Order: sequence, then structure tokens, then C-alpha cells
Amino acid sequence: MVNEGARIRAGRPKSEQKAGAILCAASELFLIQGFQGTSMDAVAQRAGVSKQTVYSHFANKEELFQACISHKVAGYGFADMTMVDDGDLRAALFAIAHQFAELLFDPQVVAMHRVVMGEAASQPRIAALFFDSGPLRTKTAVCDFLANQVAAGRLRIDSDKILYAAVQLLSMTIGMYQLQFLLGLRDSVDESELQPHIERVVDDFLRLYRAD
Repeated sequence: MVNEGARIRAGRPKSEQKAGAILCAASELFLIQGFQGTSMDAVAQRAGVSKQTVYSHFANKEELFQACISHKVAGYGFADMTMVDDGDLRAALFAIAHQFAELLFDPQVVAMHRVVMGEAASQPRIAALFFDSGPLRTKTAVCDFLANQVAAGRLRIDSDKILYAAVQLLSMTIGMYQLQFLLGLRDSVDESELQPHIERVVDDFLRLYRAD
């Protein structure tokens, strides 16, 4: 006989697999059909689960949409920026900037930006959900990292300028690339081009804010 504790532990991976399947199915449908055109029924069908299972993981479509965006952001390391801090400030900033570029240039992220921009005028709530779950979460993670560096004496940034500095770093990183991606003018940036660009961005940032 399997005891109750073992039954719970055995059930968790299956539940996590279903949640992952739901997120994957929802992400695909949001990209294909947009937020308004995607139903919870369609998500359940595509994920191969019941509608009740979908609702057991996500209370409503808005929550599911936010989870899809947050999952993508976390996949690029922006859930906890303290993890990149190994004492080498320049290397840490380069890693953050590089991860951000990879996130923004991800084909799914580019496609989702287009979907949200297309629905933003008629569905401002969706635009707000996207912003809070994606761009705001990313910037908050970078702000936390910068604040920790200020506390450690490595950076010199006034407390009311932390967000400005984070936006400055990220904006310099994507430069004109993001607009080119959104307009379909390019679909990739070669590492031989991206790496020196990010190195210049980081060096410029350090010239502005390095404590020494």
C-alpha cells in the first residue's frame, strides 16, 4: 500500500506536466489567435486535458495569459537577478544585457509583442497585463540587481534613479534592433555583431555608474 505522503509526491510531477502542457498550448494559441480569439476550451483541447484541469491551474484566461508571459521571462533568467552576481560586475552586467537581448529577439516574444500591439487599442487591459508580466517584471529584476550592487559599494546610483539606470541599460542593449525585429526587417543578430555591441553598452554604463 502507498501511504498518503508518497501519493502526494507522486502526483506532483504529473500535475506539473499538465500545467506545462497548458502553458505551452496557451502560448501557441495566443500567438496564433490573439488573446480575444483564444478560449479556455481551445487551450484544454490543444493541451489534451479537460477544461476543469485548466481551471484547476489557472482561475481565468487573464491569469493564464500572465502566466505564459511570466514563464517566458523567467526562462531567460529574469526571475532572480541575484543569481548572476559572482563578484565580477562587468561580467554580470554583460550576462544580464545578453539575456535581455536573447529574450527580446526570441521569435515568440517578437510575435507576442505584435499580437499585443494589435489588440492594445481595443483591449487596453491586455496591454496592461502584458506590461506587468513581461517588461515591468524584467525591469524590476534588473532594479533589484542594481540596488544590490549599490549596497555592495560597486555602483553609485541614487535610490530614486535605480529604475532610470535599469531602463537605460536595457534600452541601450536593444537599441534599434527591437524595432527592426518588430517590423520584420531582420530575424536574428549574429553573435559577432551582438557581443561587441553589448560590451560597449556595459562599458558606457560602468563609466556612468561605477563607484570607483
